[in-house]
Amino acid sequence: MMDEQSDLRARLRAVGMELFRREGLRFTMQQAAESIHISKKTIYAVYPSKEALLLDMVDDAFAHIHARKKSILDGPGTLPDKLRAVIIALPEEYTALDLQQMDLLDEKYPKVAARVRQQLETGWEPTLTLLEQAMEQGILRRISLPVLQRMISASIEDFLANRTLEQQGISYTQALEEMISIIWEGIAVR
Repeated sequence: MMDEQSDLRARLRAVGMELFRREGLRFTMQQAAESIHISKKTIYAVYPSKEALLLDMVDDAFAHIHARKKSILDGPGTLPDKLRAVIIALPEEYTALDLQQMDLLDEKYPKVAARVRQQLETGWEPTLTLLEQAMEQGILRRISLPVLQRMISASIEDFLANRTLEQQGISYTQALEEMISIIWEGIAVR
């Protein structure tokens, strides 16, 4: 029974993410039910509300992001390569977290909006440890890690919330790669 519920939750998170990608917050539990050929009543047996589904979708998306970061940190590569990769470890498929929806989330689902913000601000410890290690080894100059963390977080939030770059033909992944390149190499000609 528990495996069936876990499987159903996973299927609902996936269909919820797809519907959110297409419809934004306008998607309905009925649409989710129809997408995987179950009754709406069955959804409510595992998710008492749309808000509960949205919260689980956010947590699942960020669990995948944190797992990807851990894989990068534990994997092969030089310290600079790992730093560059881990800082931009938001997989392309999770751009469905479209933060253009944050105002609407704040209004209709404030708990979900708070969870997204919390998730964006947490999980930095391994990255900060790696940055500290790079400074100790002389790979990076001494910088304020809280300032760097805010710069990166704010950039990621803006890239997810603003489609201006996309309209200019710059993908989310390209924007992240350029951001880390600018941070890593600076803008001054050397």
